[in-house]
Amino acid sequence: MASRPLNAEALPALEPLRPEGVATAWRHHGLGSWARGALLLDGLMLLAAALVSELTAAKAGIVETSPVWLLVYSGLTVAILARRGLYDWRLRLSALDSLRRVVTATALASMAVLSLRILLPGDVDDLASQALRLFAFSAVYLAAGRVAFDWTQLMARRHGEALRPTLIVGAGRVGALTARRLLAHPELG
Repeated sequence: MASRPLNAEALPALEPLRPEGVATAWRHHGLGSWARGALLLDGLMLLAAALVSELTAAKAGIVETSPVWLLVYSGLTVAILARRGLYDWRLRLSALDSLRRVVTATALASMAVLSLRILLPGDVDDLASQALRLFAFSAVYLAAGRVAFDWTQLMARRHGEALRPTLIVGAGRVGALTARRLLAHPELG
């Protein structure tokens, strides 16, 4: 009796996924573009917050901040947001979670820049009011941008524009329940 090795022919269901195919499918649905869009939006919101903060500083009686420190603050804020996972794909989008992350990141960046400005030689006039003003404007602007962005992404998911391929292993009760739940909640992506 002749026997045949199990790996003689590949079964289609057990073939490994090709990274090019998966990446192409994800690009087709625009999943990579959401992170770039979020990064661009955060950059624009930080720029707008810095401009408004600096343009209205004289009327508030506050000394203007050096553009170098505004760039350091913006870069540090974006780095903290990235480190806290705000540019990663999330299963559930929560406005409160985004707000918490934005306020935390802007507060940490503000404290770090304020500490650096105190430690490094230079002009230290009106540092507290400058830092507080920039923190307040950037937290509000970033939070508004994030809420709008998350809402846009949620609507795109509900309309099937930002779907991710899902493989359900198993055809039993649990697999069928999982499929029903995913179909019932397209906002999960």
